[in-house]
Amino acid sequence: MIAPTPFFSDRGCHMRVLNSYFRLKRSNFNIDLLTYPIGRDMKGVNIKRTANLPGYRKTEVGFSIYKPFIDLFLLFRSIKEMRNNDYDIIYAHLHEGAMIGLVLKKLFNKELIFDSQGSLVGELSEQGAIKKQGMISKLVWPVEKYITKKPDKIITSTQALQEFITREIKPDKPIEVIEDYPDVSLFNPKVKKANLKLPKNKKIVVYLGGLQEYKGIDYLIKSIPYVNDKFHFLIMGYPVERVKELAKELNIEKRITFTGKIPYEKAPSYLKLGHIAVSPKTLESGEANAKVYNYLAMNLPVVCFDSKDNRRILKNKGIYAKPKDIKDLAKKIEEGVR
Repeated sequence: MIAPTPFFSDRGCHMRVLNSYFRLKRSNFNIDLLTYPIGRDMKGVNIKRTANLPGYRKTEVGFSIYKPFIDLFLLFRSIKEMRNNDYDIIYAHLHEGAMIGLVLKKLFNKELIFDSQGSLVGELSEQGAIKKQGMISKLVWPVEKYITKKPDKIITSTQALQEFITREIKPDKPIEVIEDYPDVSLFNPKVKKANLKLPKNKKIVVYLGGLQEYKGIDYLIKSIPYVNDKFHFLIMGYPVERVKELAKELNIEKRITFTGKIPYEKAPSYLKLGHIAVSPKTLESGEANAKVYNYLAMNLPVVCFDSKDNRRILKNKGIYAKPKDIKDLAKKIEEGVR
C-alpha cells in the first residue's frame, strides 16, 4: 500500500488510508504501508517510511516544496520493497501514489488498485495551489486523466466521485464505491465524554476536521454571529491560526472553543460533548467527507449543505441548509437542537 502523505496526521485523508488498511487486513491480506518519513505510527499498521530531508516537518494539507523530493524517495523505496518481497497487489492512495503504482505495475507486472479521494485539479484549486481555469490546471488535467485510466481497478469513497470519474474521464475499468465507515469500537455513543471545560448551560455544536478554507470552515465561522447565544461551538482540527483570526474579526472568539489537533483515537470522546454536529464542506471536487460517518456513528444530528451525496449518506439524520448560505446554515443549527 502506497500513501504519499505524512501518515498518520489525524485528518480525513489519513482516516481513509487507515480504514482501507484495516478493511484489507480483515480480508486476510498482509500489508506493508509505504509512506512519508514523518507522521505517527498507528497500532496494528505495518509502516515503512522513506528517508527524510532536513527541515521537512509539514503534516497539514497543502503544497510543500519538499513533497516532489519525498515522492521520489517513495518511488525508490517502493521499487526496493517490490524487489525484496513477493507482493500480489499494489494498492495506491491519491494521484501521486497511483503514479508511483503505475511505474511499479510496468516494472513488476502486478495488479494496481487506485483509491481515489477526489479530483486532482479540483483539490489543488480548492487548496489555492492552482487556478481552476488557469494554464496549470489545463496542463494537470490530462495527467489526472492518464493516471486515472491506467490502473486495473478504481475505488472511490463517494458516489459523487464515482460519477465524476465516469462522466469526465471515462475509464474502461471498474469503479467501486467503498465508503468510510468508522471503527465502531472507537466511534460509538457509549464512549465517555472528554474532560474539557466548556460553558455551562449551552448547547454544544461540534465540528471535527481540517480548518482550511476549502473544507468549508469559513461558512461555519461566518454563520456563528447569526446563531442564538445559547449555542457554543467546539471546533476540533488544525491549523487554527487563520480561523482564530477570522473569529476575532467577527467578535465571536468567546463563543468558540478551539482544541487544535485531536488524536484520532480521542475524537469520539470529544464528539460525545456535542448536541449537534456541522459539516460545511461543499464537496465540489468529489472529495470524501469522512467526518459525516463519524458524526453518524456518534448518533449526532448533522447540519450540512444540501447536496445529492449528503442526502444519500445522511437521509433523515441530515438537516439541510441552502448551499453556501451562512444565514440558513445558522437557522438550521438552531432548528436542529430543540
